[in-house]
Amino acid sequence: MLVPVKIVLAIVVAAIVVAPAASAGVQSGIVYGTGKTSTGSTKLLLDLYQPAKKTKAKRPVVVLVHGGGFSGGTRTQDALVRIANGYVAQGAVVASIDYRVQKDKPVNSKRVKPLTDAVPKVSVYTAMVAAVDDTLVAIDYLRARSTSLNIDLGRLGLVGGSAGAITADHVAYVLDDVGIKGPNVRFVGDLWGGIFIPPTPSLERAAEQLEKREAPLFSVHGDADPTVPVKLDDDLTARAKAVGVKVEYHRVPGGKHGFGGTQFFTRKVTGGKTAYQRLLSFSRASL
Repeated sequence: MLVPVKIVLAIVVAAIVVAPAASAGVQSGIVYGTGKTSTGSTKLLLDLYQPAKKTKAKRPVVVLVHGGGFSGGTRTQDALVRIANGYVAQGAVVASIDYRVQKDKPVNSKRVKPLTDAVPKVSVYTAMVAAVDDTLVAIDYLRARSTSLNIDLGRLGLVGGSAGAITADHVAYVLDDVGIKGPNVRFVGDLWGGIFIPPTPSLERAAEQLEKREAPLFSVHGDADPTVPVKLDDDLTARAKAVGVKVEYHRVPGGKHGFGGTQFFTRKVTGGKTAYQRLLSFSRASL
């Protein structure tokens, strides 16, 4: 079995902390599409966060993708709610999405067939591709409603933690390498993620799919992460620097996995700012 498959299987042990979504200007449980499964289909849901203040200028949009090892998780994860509210305070529209996971037994669309063909036929990889597939559907939903939502899809950011970060990385950096037309992404917030597709014995080669002029990368990863190896983001951020892509990397000494494991909201990382504050600043500059 290839090394990346073993690493992917380890992700499912990550703990998930959830809380009900609660914020002014939130529309919860919007059906943004349907995803095919082995037994039929399932509704795909998102929560839409919008600033209360009206403006004629089109707003940037950020898609949040939750973690959960491609086996669980939810768009109402408390950390994602907090991040969403941070972006809304900056004037962005946020879509926090759910997507098909392993228990749904997803059947992926023709659009992502090159990804499906590139991975082992095991459930965690099928679900990984499904997360990419559904993220693209969510972006299609937003694009089709860009006028009514007053958003500019030319200023799109992707942010995720763990499985969500892996999904964001693949949408931004991998799709074009396998012949899939992806969205124009303006920045990626990769929180303890990395690139797994196509799986190769050399993880550095996977990172090489990040190419010149692709989306700026913001990354946080604990150097003692027992779930997703820090090497994945070491390689990805090194690749970004090598090809001249703007990058900010916070490699947290002693940091474990997840928002709690890295003390994402509380631990100062640079300039007296937390990783959360630096994420908001980096993405605001990129959008």
